[in-house]
Order: sequence, then structure tokens, then C-alpha cells
Amino acid sequence: MEWFEGLAEWLKMVLGPFTSPPLSTIFVIILALAVSLLATGAQRLMLDVKVVRQQARELSKWRKELFKAQKARDVKAIERLMKKKPYMDKLQAKYTIQTMKPAIIYIVPLFVLYWVFLGVFDKPVAYLPLIGAPIPFWIWYFIAYSGFYPILQRVLNVDFQSSD
Repeated sequence: MEWFEGLAEWLKMVLGPFTSPPLSTIFVIILALAVSLLATGAQRLMLDVKVVRQQARELSKWRKELFKAQKARDVKAIERLMKKKPYMDKLQAKYTIQTMKPAIIYIVPLFVLYWVFLGVFDKPVAYLPLIGAPIPFWIWYFIAYSGFYPILQRVLNVDFQSSD
């Protein structure tokens, strides 16, 4: 793990003032945006979006119908829908495999990148306004990534869970 520390120290030196607030706050936002773009771009390039979206719709429709039948205690409808369960289980497995394919490609480099930058930003990267509470790298990165990722999924048209 020495090479992590060496790389982190080198990046600290290269980034200079970007390792302390307020520039570290902006840098982590840009880093999260770049990682989000990489992840959604990989999804867009590796998936047949139309097929995956169709699978998601079919699964969602079946679940809604089953829930509605269970809520209404409609035994006939439940029995009819449960006959489709083996098919739906296979479809769910296909859907999961399809949506996980890109992650297999980018997950290891992202973990390495994350651990390196965790070493670079060993002090707070941001502070909460008004109260001044420090925010460590991993929390700020998670907040920024969580903000960008769904937006980029919509922009790049790989949001499979969106409503019709």
C-alpha cells in the first residue's frame, strides 16, 4: 500500500492549493462530475438501452399488478400473475446482469481513484455554511456524486427507472 501513499503525496504536491477549502470543495465537485460522467458514459456505450428499458417496464408493470391484486385480495388475479413469476425471475436476472455489466469495467479503477484521493484529502474539503462544521472528502464526494449521477443518467438517456 506504499504506492497509494506515494501517489497521494505526489497528488497533494501537484494539486497544491486545491487540497484546502474553498478550492478543494470545487475540485471534489469536478472530480465527482467526471466520475459520474465516466460511469454513465460506460452504461450508454455498453448497454442496449432500449432492451434494458423494456425489461424494466415489464418488471415494473408486473410488480404493480401483483401489488394491486394483493391489496385487493383478488385471488384469481394473484394466481394468474404468479404463473408469470418464473419468467419474471429470469427477466429480473437478465436485467440485473445487463445493468451490472458496465460496473464490472469501471468499479476497480474508481475504487483505486477513491482510495488515492482519500489519502490526498486527509483534512476537511468543505465546511457547512453558517455553522462551519467540517465535511470530510468521502462525505462531500458522496453528496456531489449523488447529485450528478441521476442528472447525467437522464441527460445520456440511461435512466431505466424513470416513469412512463
